[in-house]
Amino acid sequence: MKNLSVLIRAELEIPDDWELVEHPSGMQVLRVGDQFVDFDIAPLTTKSTAPDAEWSDADIKVVGEVLDTVVGIDAELEIQPLH
Repeated sequence: MKNLSVLIRAELEIPDDWELVEHPSGMQVLRVGDQFVDFDIAPLTTKSTAPDAEWSDADIKVVGEVLDTVVGIDAELEIQPLH
């Protein structure tokens, strides 16, 4: 067995009315209207070797197999005002 670390950093420009809140489960999440949003990894696959290959999570077997190997995940959310 080996360990694979995946670091994903994303920046989103969000409307002023979206906010970070603490969900009753204790998680810090984004509130968009009456919905709570958390972030997770979503493995994408393709069988194509083409440079413009389309990637998707449609191959449930492979995606599930990859997700079954996840032993820990953490998402940190921070809102910074744009200048």
